[in-house]
Amino acid sequence: MISSVTKILGAMLTAPIRRRRSPADTPPAGREHYEPPSLAESPGASTLKAVDIPVAKTPAQGWVGSDWPAPVLTGCDEPIIDGAPDLRGVWRVEKGPLKGHVERVEQAGNRVVITAGGVIHDMFVDGTLQGGVNDVSEAGTQISVAARFENGRHNLYPGNKRVVAVTRYLDGDEMVWRWGPWRNRLRRLDAPAN
Repeated sequence: MISSVTKILGAMLTAPIRRRRSPADTPPAGREHYEPPSLAESPGASTLKAVDIPVAKTPAQGWVGSDWPAPVLTGCDEPIIDGAPDLRGVWRVEKGPLKGHVERVEQAGNRVVITAGGVIHDMFVDGTLQGGVNDVSEAGTQISVAARFENGRHNLYPGNKRVVAVTRYLDGDEMVWRWGPWRNRLRRLDAPAN
């Protein structure tokens, strides 16, 4: 457990150095990544609920480059729960130590799927470790993280401890993403580059 936490902290602290040494992330190529599904007006009116779609996991060797995995919540029309920010879309860090990072956020009901950096973090935002992220970090270590919506923010708690390690929230047209000690501002991308 201690070595796992040390690896995760080391990955967080050295992320800006790795980012400066590598090219900016390549945004996904297909339109399907940029057009979130339309949501039903009420949970009762939805035809495909988030719980009915299997939870996605990071592939054994991760994924790299522009070969992004297909969206997980395709066809899911369950409305986002009250109190949750609508973070759906493809985002790029425009300001902050992780400038150039690209991530895709999918949402439906109380479910959030964040795809970026070779990992797929698929979670139910219910405050439990069972429903949270149970996968690997970008550093390749096993993680178990609880997720909660609090005060219009999507917060992640490793091991369901009291300290928020990652948070995302909207600030006007931008998303603010704090990952460990690093605060980044992201802009939503509207379409593939080509």
